[in-house]
Amino acid sequence: MIFYSKSVMISTLTTHIPLNKINKFIKHKKLIYQKIYSLNESLKIDFNIKKPKIAIAGINPHAGEDGMIGHEEINLLNPVIKKLKINSVHIDGPFSASTMFNNLNRKKYNCFICIYHDQALIPFKIICPFGGVNFTSSLGIIRTSPDHGTAYDLINTNKANNQSLINSFIIAEKIYTNRLKNEFN
Repeated sequence: MIFYSKSVMISTLTTHIPLNKINKFIKHKKLIYQKIYSLNESLKIDFNIKKPKIAIAGINPHAGEDGMIGHEEINLLNPVIKKLKINSVHIDGPFSASTMFNNLNRKKYNCFICIYHDQALIPFKIICPFGGVNFTSSLGIIRTSPDHGTAYDLINTNKANNQSLINSFIIAEKIYTNRLKNEFN
């Protein structure tokens, strides 16, 4: 799951799972490695970013404060990050999610990885309201959708915004073109 806008790209390690199951999920270091490695490849192929720069959020507040607020970053994320770097993935972190999306970092990094759904969607929807696209990478087909829900509460109100839907088609076409280019290179 990659959330795309012109302002920021954010991906999540987990999707719609309860917060109390996150640590159990991320204990699977091979799975986390593969998800991040696949994201890196998607950034290269689908978004035509030759050398993607990725930032990853921590799990705990302040990314664990070097073990003072939890050891998940030290025990689970850092070994995966180290292995990714050895395999030529440019990834930094883990960073505190509360400061990761500042203007300086948004200029420095092509994509941000958050550990869980709301850690990603809250900043995404604040940074780019009504225009974001949800893209499912690593599929043989191109799947995009608006980053918001169905908005049943807006039916017959004339308040709906269709920009995210329009952007979904624009990004799908861009990804298609990039895949074609990369296929023949």
